[in-house]
Amino acid sequence: MTACDHDQAADASNRYMRITIECPHCGTRCVAVDSRAMSKTMREITYRCRNWACGFTGVATLEFQRVLVLSSIPAADVSLPLSRHIKRGQLALQLADEGNVADDEAAYLANLHTPISDWGTGSAMPAAPPD
Repeated sequence: MTACDHDQAADASNRYMRITIECPHCGTRCVAVDSRAMSKTMREITYRCRNWACGFTGVATLEFQRVLVLSSIPAADVSLPLSRHIKRGQLALQLADEGNVADDEAAYLANLHTPISDWGTGSAMPAAPPD
């Protein structure tokens, strides 16, 4: 394997975040050893502590909680609650369609809060509303 091939392989392996969790007993990082789908929105993951002296093995669940960005090809059998910023944007567009809000104000309201994550840690402040 050439250095270029190794760099490409490293880039591909680092493309996605690996979800890890600390052992609740000794604090060592656990590794996922098995996973199975429980539904379209939930997986059950078996984690094993890397500290062989501890020996803990446990099951955790990973589940989608809410939608941050709507899918352009939604599945009819998947129903997830919408994040607050999506609800606010839909309300603004609905009000604009009913003629209750001017188009520029509806656009402002629709884009008020579009977080990178939904944890409220974004530093960007919304612009002032149009006059």
